[in-house]
Amino acid sequence: MTPFPACLEAPDLAGNARSRTPDTEAKYRGRYAGMERSLARARESAASVVDVIEDVRSRAKELRKRSYYVYRAVILQHLRDLFEAGSLNEEDAKALVARMMPDGGTASIGTKVTEVRTSAKSRKHVKPESFATLTSMAYAKGSRTYDIVGGLLEYGPEVLTRPCELLGARLDGNQLSVRSAKWSPANGKGIGEIRRIGLMDAIPGWELREFRELLVLLREDLNAVDGDRTLLVRRYGAALRELRKGESWAEGITLKSTRSQGRATLARAGYTAAEIASIMGHASAETSASHYGKASEGWKLPPDRQPLMVSEQALAKVRPGARAKSKMARSEPVATPEESCEPPGLNLR
Repeated sequence: MTPFPACLEAPDLAGNARSRTPDTEAKYRGRYAGMERSLARARESAASVVDVIEDVRSRAKELRKRSYYVYRAVILQHLRDLFEAGSLNEEDAKALVARMMPDGGTASIGTKVTEVRTSAKSRKHVKPESFATLTSMAYAKGSRTYDIVGGLLEYGPEVLTRPCELLGARLDGNQLSVRSAKWSPANGKGIGEIRRIGLMDAIPGWELREFRELLVLLREDLNAVDGDRTLLVRRYGAALRELRKGESWAEGITLKSTRSQGRATLARAGYTAAEIASIMGHASAETSASHYGKASEGWKLPPDRQPLMVSEQALAKVRPGARAKSKMARSEPVATPEESCEPPGLNLR
């Protein structure tokens, strides 16, 4: 394997040099090709990697930080491919990587973003009757896809999984096992690949049969598309959008809204941030509070009800804050991407 220069192995904001799985690299390559095509259409002429870099760099202030660093990772993968193919030398690679950082550095990224977005888009909180109405509307359609959509809306707020995580999930007794969507050995996100959720009062015993039937339908659909969870989530999401048409009160409700509302309900019920993180699969106790529903908008539960069990093993894996904050608390250095290379003089025009 070709050894890459340090700038093409640049660490993230927390100072961690990320390894990439073949699947991740393939997705980055596909995304770069799309970025290049889109820019070429807008310019009405061919676009080079320098043009792509300049485009992202010029829009950095209008991009959310997360989006900017995804684009950066995609471009970085393309530069790695060019270097490996012998089309890019180390000196030019350093210059291109340095050029990705906008004027003003990391502090300027996202400074012109005014829209507040969450994992549940603009609709962070949903009333119980809204979910119930959409669920009834879906079941009334009488089709397999809408039966699944109805089930996701009915049980999603109770189990707090991402829609794709119920695909292939297993239920043993009252313990639900799901494969975490964002975890991989390379990225280290979350608390582990398999998450086990104890369904205490979340789903009454007499409803477990219906929940199992939903899981069977999801597993059959997953097998039918050779394990492509993204394809199925898009299919179910499109069905929900069709269901919402003409219903102004349902605007903004997505399949992800169930996870956001579920978090709000647990917080209102008295679960701590770390306990919620262990249930949702987050490695940081801060994630759910900053990205999902607020406790003040959670559904009110009976005082003696405990919806979900907290796993002590999962809880022990949750850190109090983000990686960078944890490093600073331990007086450890926190590297930034631009620190990995000094920009040499390369004429980019």
